[in-house]
Parts: sequence; structure tokens; C-alpha cells
Amino acid sequence: MTVIIIFFTIIIGLNCIPYLTKTEFPKFEKIIKRALIVSSIILLVIVIFLYHGYRLKGIYTNSFFELAFIVFTLLFFSFIKNNRTKLLTLFLLIPLISFTFLLFILEQVNDEYKVNETYNIEVSKSGFFNCGERVSITKSVFGIFRKRILTRTDLCLIGIDKIETVEFNENGAEFLIYHNGIYDSENPYKFEIKNKNVW
Repeated sequence: MTVIIIFFTIIIGLNCIPYLTKTEFPKFEKIIKRALIVSSIILLVIVIFLYHGYRLKGIYTNSFFELAFIVFTLLFFSFIKNNRTKLLTLFLLIPLISFTFLLFILEQVNDEYKVNETYNIEVSKSGFFNCGERVSITKSVFGIFRKRILTRTDLCLIGIDKIETVEFNENGAEFLIYHNGIYDSENPYKFEIKNKNVW
């Protein structure tokens, strides 16, 4: 919550910059506006895909687009002159900015481990009410996406630094999860899954 308050305080401060400078950069303003529109659309598409369990391949790909949106938002409030359009844009951007922060907190992938050519197992930050990190099995789809086909948030493991695949076939899977041992003394943790039409 503190981070969000600080961020909005920065935005309010950046809005004062156009009052302090009399120089106008119409071409630069046009570029910033277009870049903000494009990054907003990309962010909305990412959100829609995440809602359906799809994430772009690469640990930092989603974070890159989220960060680009935040940078263009900051540039927008720093260089665009204050007017009614800017005020209306602010009301449209507030939900997106808040949602971007939530994505950083809840959808940040810490690490990814290869199971085979099609499947990976990823470790990501979990929600506020879960006791450990989120462990998900993902499948490569459409060439650029990974789809979560199984997610577990109840393992109560944190500080996961290695996952070994012991077995992965049509009947089930077995993984050894190495972690810091704070919440669970079993290290490595034996994670077994029975395949019930999951993959």
C-alpha cells in the first residue's frame, strides 16, 4: 500500500512539471501519447491472457511490458500540458496503474525449470493469503505462450532454488523441490501429482 501511495505522490509531483517549464515539445508529446496508448493496449491484452492462464514465454517478458507502461505513464504526466484530456486520461489510467502493481506483486515469475520439450515447472510469488510460493506446471502453446495447466499454492514452500524432475509421464509426475526449509523440514520436498487428464 505504501508503494502505491508513493507512486501516486510522484505522479502528482510530475504533473507540476508542465507548470514550471514553458517549453513545449509537440513531436515528443505526440510520441509519448502514442507509446502510452500502445503500451496500455498491450497491457490489457496481457491481462486478458493471464486471466485465461496464458503468459508470454520468458521470465521477464510480462514484466518488461508492465515496466514500459509505467515509464510511458510517468513521461505522460511529466511532459504533457495539464488540460481536461489529461485529467480524463488520469481517471482511465488509475485502474491500469493499480492493476500493474498487482501484477508485479502476484504474477512475478521467480524461476522456471524445464521438464521436457513441451512442459515446464515455474515458481512464482503467491497471493497475500497463501503460505508459500506458487508452483505451476506450464505447457508451451501457440509458440509464444505458456499455459498454466496445474497450479499449487498450498505447498507452503519458500526460497525454492531448484526443482528436479524424477518422473513425468501419462500416469503422473514426481519432482524434488529444494527450498530454504523454513516452513517445511522435508528438503528436498517430494512433490507428486497423479495425472487426471491434466496433460
